[in-house]
Amino acid sequence: MLTIRKFAELAGTTRRTLLFYDQEDVFKPAHIADNGYRYYSYDQLYQLKFILQLRHLDLPLATIKELLATNDATQLNEQLRTVLSHIQTEIDNLTLLKDTLAERFQQPKFNENNHLLVPTIVERPAMAFWRSPKSAGCTDSDISALYQAFYQIIGPLKLLDKHESGFLTSVANSDAQAYPTASFQIIKAVSLADVTTIPIVRRPAGQYVVATAMNDMGSILHTLDNIQHYVNQHQFTIATQMWQLNLNEQLTSKAGSQYISIEYQLL
Repeated sequence: MLTIRKFAELAGTTRRTLLFYDQEDVFKPAHIADNGYRYYSYDQLYQLKFILQLRHLDLPLATIKELLATNDATQLNEQLRTVLSHIQTEIDNLTLLKDTLAERFQQPKFNENNHLLVPTIVERPAMAFWRSPKSAGCTDSDISALYQAFYQIIGPLKLLDKHESGFLTSVANSDAQAYPTASFQIIKAVSLADVTTIPIVRRPAGQYVVATAMNDMGSILHTLDNIQHYVNQHQFTIATQMWQLNLNEQLTSKAGSQYISIEYQLL
């Protein structure tokens, strides 16, 4: 027979764990002496290792007690199928996290110094974005609620993948006066597995008028005025859609980075 301390060392666990399992009627010592000392047999090691492995899977003690109490092979198999399903769920979650992090490190680094403070023509590739089903105004409360609902649908892990994010709205002719009352949809570049429960909007490839603004109302309105002046000066025609993209994954306010890129497609 082994003392509780020796048995815990042999099993790779702790005395406190064995005492807890005894208290919860999950795993009891083979013998308790008159002085209260607990003793275990070598044969008990196999059952304890099984219990410890199930606990590593975060199975509740109540489920483990059911498994240990089952003598019927059919019932035991059914319960073990539940365990298998739990294991597969854990594997799927870890695989998704692994893929997200691997994809993150494949993305180009943000270049915060590459700010286009004056409007410039930039060639943009075609890109697909998830788009929030609903729109919101530009108040803190509206954007916050939209942001929470959006990432609940596409998955919070998408925050880690470094793909482009921002907002899509309609501000015709880069009219600064229309911006404060515009409705915004959150967008995030599509990545990893498809999310079929949310709309997708596609940014066409082509030339875009691009300028950088600070993420505050005054700077954004000033940048819109600059774009409008630039477009009129060069007699360009631009699309109605305004792409407002974050230039950094660290969001400071209203789901936006410190600097944002305002972009209009040239028609």
